[in-house]
Amino acid sequence: MGKRAKEHKKKVAKRNANIKQQERRIQKLWEAAFGEQMELMKEKFAAAMSGETTTDLISDEEVNTTEEGSEPTELI
Repeated sequence: MGKRAKEHKKKVAKRNANIKQQERRIQKLWEAAFGEQMELMKEKFAAAMSGETTTDLISDEEVNTTEEGSEPTELI
């Protein structure tokens, strides 16, 4: 193996080490963000399943006015 081949091999090894390091860093950041999202989703799911959520998005007055003011329509 010549001098140039050794230099090239060293350069390629250094480049590959840098790429691996970047991949590990990105993977670590992605896992952290994914963990945060999972925690938020777990909290939302727990809140939805607890029965303490508010389901009255439409007030009773709005429901009554829409029922009284509209005429029944016949489907064709």
